[in-house]
Amino acid sequence: MKTFLPRLQAKWPYLFWLGPLLIVVGFSAAAVAGQWAGWPQGLAIAGAVIVALGLLWLASGSKGFWGKRSTQVSTNALISTVAVLVMIGLLNFLAVRFDHRIDLTDQQALSLAPQSQQVVSNLKQPVKLWVFETQPDPAIQALLEQYERQSNDKFSYQFVDPQAEPGLAQKYKPQALGDAFLESGQKREPVTGGLSEVNLTPALQRLLSDRKSVAYFTFGHGEVALESGQVSLSQAMQALQQKNISALPLNLLTTGKVPTDANVVVIAGPKKAFLPAEVAMLEAYLKNAGSLLLLLDPQTKTGLDPLLKNWGVSLDNRIVVDASGAGQLVGLGPAAAIVNQYGDHPMTRNFNQGFSFFPLAQAITVQPVAQDQVTDLLKTSPQSWAEANPENQQLQLDPQIDRPGPLTLGVAISRPIVVAGQPAKQARLVVIGDSEFVANGAFEQSLNGDIFLNAVAWLSDRDDQALSIRPKETTNRRLQMTVTKSNWIALFSMALLPLAAFVGAAVLWWKRR
Repeated sequence: MKTFLPRLQAKWPYLFWLGPLLIVVGFSAAAVAGQWAGWPQGLAIAGAVIVALGLLWLASGSKGFWGKRSTQVSTNALISTVAVLVMIGLLNFLAVRFDHRIDLTDQQALSLAPQSQQVVSNLKQPVKLWVFETQPDPAIQALLEQYERQSNDKFSYQFVDPQAEPGLAQKYKPQALGDAFLESGQKREPVTGGLSEVNLTPALQRLLSDRKSVAYFTFGHGEVALESGQVSLSQAMQALQQKNISALPLNLLTTGKVPTDANVVVIAGPKKAFLPAEVAMLEAYLKNAGSLLLLLDPQTKTGLDPLLKNWGVSLDNRIVVDASGAGQLVGLGPAAAIVNQYGDHPMTRNFNQGFSFFPLAQAITVQPVAQDQVTDLLKTSPQSWAEANPENQQLQLDPQIDRPGPLTLGVAISRPIVVAGQPAKQARLVVIGDSEFVANGAFEQSLNGDIFLNAVAWLSDRDDQALSIRPKETTNRRLQMTVTKSNWIALFSMALLPLAAFVGAAVLWWKRR
């Protein structure tokens, strides 16, 4: 026994390393097997016991072991390492347990729009997105992860290779790679226009909504054409279809009244006056808690003055001139009014200070009537004015005949209406002093399309309808340099800097001699 203990003590350092080895083997077995119970747990516990016994043996067998400087340094290093690992583990646990992300990118490029967050967080039933793609795009996958994270486990997605899974391809019938389909229960909705937030959120709304609004567009008075013509609203019609809003033509003289299924009536840029009988039909529609969107150009007789007067609205009829120079940034002249100030209203609340422009607009003034709620939606800059003589080559503000800015180009009015003894309903009216801002070519520029789509959505009284979502545009931060500047930078970085370093090293070597 006397000879065994010294031999064991001599061999103990080799036995001590068995403990950490067993711990590593135990954790490795747990990672491979996918479970902790059983052999992985037993190996890890055995390793920990051997390590503990080894430490006790060293402490009892060598009285000066813990007093050695090497032992103290090693112990401090071990404790510091363990403390760092514990802190990292706690931070990871808290990060997983309380998932929170902070988007520090410009324009919030890695975050969903507030409208999308509202739609996804309010999901009441599971929704799955099937994406038919052989090689998933990392950007699209990151976008879908945002939807999944925001939905509280109500939204999921799966990429499908049509060749590897022909059964799913036969079921959904994708026409090309990249096609995507939303599914919830027995309902299915394709994502049209490409997989992006701009298209995915409206498709999600269409899938979950049982309502389908109808917007009627009047014709017969020179209004902007819906589909054909050099100037038309085809882009706006496509955007309405994506938001599950049907756009139909309306001839009041033929129908004799506004159809009962109309959620909103749109009058876009009439060039001829409405007949008194037609105006009476529109007034009767509003009295029955209807909604009307008027896009009226300046210097045009529309015949709608009696209706506007009933709502306290008056049109300035002079062309708005913007002398701020902002219109030149989008290739427009001073007759294009630039707007970056918006009223506090559901239609414009999320616009911040984004730009919209109106190629040929007039100012609007409202004197509120009774219990009407009036909101000024669109405000021009103080450098604008209503020009009385736009034919003049030199456009200058004349306080005698011109109206100085800022000017209001759009208003929203809601009026409580008692229908069948129910006072909860509202008649709604939106008047904008321009129609060209929503025509093809201008609709997709800046916030022009958002204003139109949000106006139709609000007038349709679609509380479940998230308003328009604009695609996020990254700021161009590229440095534009001339050839001369580029040559100087190349000379400085490839010749002067290395030469300066070499000279400095030579001077330092010479001094040390």
